[in-house]
Amino acid sequence: SMECTIRPAQSADCDRIMGMIRVILRADGFRRDPFFQCLLAELPPEQGDNQGHPIGYALFFFGYSVHTGRIVYMENLYVVSEFRGRGIGRKLLSEVAKVALAADCAEIKFTVSEWNSRVLAWYRCLGAQDKSEIDGWHCLEMDAETLHRLAGDGGHRTSCQASPSTDGVMGAQGARPEAATSAWQE
Repeated sequence: SMECTIRPAQSADCDRIMGMIRVILRADGFRRDPFFQCLLAELPPEQGDNQGHPIGYALFFFGYSVHTGRIVYMENLYVVSEFRGRGIGRKLLSEVAKVALAADCAEIKFTVSEWNSRVLAWYRCLGAQDKSEIDGWHCLEMDAETLHRLAGDGGHRTSCQASPSTDGVMGAQGARPEAATSAWQE
């Protein structure tokens, strides 16, 4: 193993960290078949400057839901703090909605941290529904370690089991397990 030291990052490290992030962004988002799209909100260019000043962005990608078909998953919507409350986020979200509709997407999905109650209230005011509250859907993820473990086990059953009468039921969106006609079985 290569020798190195590990330390907490400091403010002076920001440019180097951002440089590493830029490499990934360029590789994944700005190629012939990008993994994501990004819309940029910017102030008009100053005289003599042919580029605007960026003040926010929306990063999203296309996906698919067996319940609704084509979807857009919005990974991040960000507005620089001094420009918040001026309609910039709403304009960005409106443009993402236009992209979604042009691609025949049925919905935009995204997550909001529980601690971000102000933004959560804003999305709800715009018509977003909290699926964990309404339908009991939970947003789950599997990290890379789990993916490698699952991919490496060849599909062999582990000690994890879903009860056929309550868990693992595949039915209509929002259907309660009791309403399903058949349970998942291996």
